[in-house]
Amino acid sequence: MPRKPTLRWMAVAAAAFSVVAVGSSSATVSAAPTRPSPGTAACATAPDLARVRAGSTAKEPELYSTNEANAYGVIKDAPRMPNGSVHIPTVFHVVSDHTLSTTEKARWERLIAAQMTVLNDSYSGRTAPDAANSPFRFSLTRIDYTVNARWYTVTPGKTERDMKKALYTGNSETLNVYSANIGGGLLGWSYFPKGYNNGRDFIDGVVMLDESMPGGTAGKYAQGDTLTHEVGHWLMLEHTFKGGCSASGDFVADTPREAVPQFDCPTGADTCTAPGADPIHNFMDYTQDSCMDMFTRGQVERMNDAWVAFRRIPTS
Repeated sequence: MPRKPTLRWMAVAAAAFSVVAVGSSSATVSAAPTRPSPGTAACATAPDLARVRAGSTAKEPELYSTNEANAYGVIKDAPRMPNGSVHIPTVFHVVSDHTLSTTEKARWERLIAAQMTVLNDSYSGRTAPDAANSPFRFSLTRIDYTVNARWYTVTPGKTERDMKKALYTGNSETLNVYSANIGGGLLGWSYFPKGYNNGRDFIDGVVMLDESMPGGTAGKYAQGDTLTHEVGHWLMLEHTFKGGCSASGDFVADTPREAVPQFDCPTGADTCTAPGADPIHNFMDYTQDSCMDMFTRGQVERMNDAWVAFRRIPTS
């Protein structure tokens, strides 16, 4: 079954500014959708993408089928790898619509350096007193620059595939990050790793809004947590609101159940009768960057197990 991306929406007023999307089929930049009203459904299927882009619903659609999502539920338990023991080579592919000046390149290199700090802080538990440490650390190995007006406003689909086929490098253990002025009102998207232990697949990696990096111009979404969120998907985490109030939820026992995604940084949000308030500070919700600051121990265990099952390359 083909993999489809998991996306993160920029939930801001449409009048604030235009945003771009992660993916690959359209080169049109559209205005950001308006903030959803409480009770908005948490998922959309692939045929709903045009409606979502048009702004009639403001959420990050999970563009995979129910059967495919269920296949990602249970992951075989693996021994817990030591904190900081997995070093992930990270390549940034910076896509623009013009040849960048020396000054522009220097700015992107500053933003990328700041982004790498945020990513490593997030996965080492430095972001909050109750944040869990993890095995994963990220090392910037390369920045490359590509001028391509069509790829610059990439959305999921053919354009995305063309871009990645040309730029992808490494293997299942390499994090490829594509930064661009993505279209469709999206902040970023990523793919689950299932099947990557069977060989290299160029569709892998994260596409993200370039200005969402720390120091960028994406407002309350410019502290670097879009990449943290999408790398969570890259390591097999679901959204905290996956499954709503159902018992399975996001397949992680220590994340409280959550009926719908939360935006901004709400006080007292509690949308399910099960114990625990909505996990608004979790990196896998939809709150603004200043509100997100943690993964749970259970999420770290799931990422650990997924790495062993799907990403780690066996050594002889």
